Amino acid sequence: MHANVPRRLGFTLIELLMTLCLLAVLLALGTPAYGGLAARARGRSAADTLQASLNEARTAAISRAAHVVACPSEDLLRCDRTTQWHHGWVLFADDDRDGERSENEPLLQAAQAQPQGVAIVSTNGRPHVVFQPDGRADGNNLTLTACDRTGGPGAAISLIVNMAGRVRAARASAEAAARCVQAAG
Repeated sequence: MHANVPRRLGFTLIELLMTLCLLAVLLALGTPAYGGLAARARGRSAADTLQASLNEARTAAISRAAHVVACPSEDLLRCDRTTQWHHGWVLFADDDRDGERSENEPLLQAAQAQPQGVAIVSTNGRPHVVFQPDGRADGNNLTLTACDRTGGPGAAISLIVNMAGRVRAARASAEAAARCVQAAG
């Protein structure tokens, strides 16, 4: 007699609840890992954006056969005397070679402020980078460190501008990473 009873397809309430519980556990385990991944991505994005700008400044200096300055700028018009680049930065042709942007000097690029919690901090005493007409950078090596406060010091990335003008990325030193995370607030 039981052979003629139609079988019902679908899930029982118990099966559905067990599946939802398993999904909740997997999401709870994966969420912290995703947060760390997102924080590293925000810090890396800031470093990549600044590295592209510095390479653009070097290229502009060579192609224009002129001095080009990259500096932090909150108003995106003039250089600020700070080591904090996360409020924005500008690139400009420094025709009078004074390291400051005058009204008649062309603004080549302006980068907006980074998202809240992301910081970019440069070496103390180096508020800007000057690229010479041959692509070399004035002064000693400059280190700029980018980070996201939720990623912590371990996720910080340093950009090093050497005297030849080359910009490369490297793992941040413990001291530079700690300064960056502190600036990220």
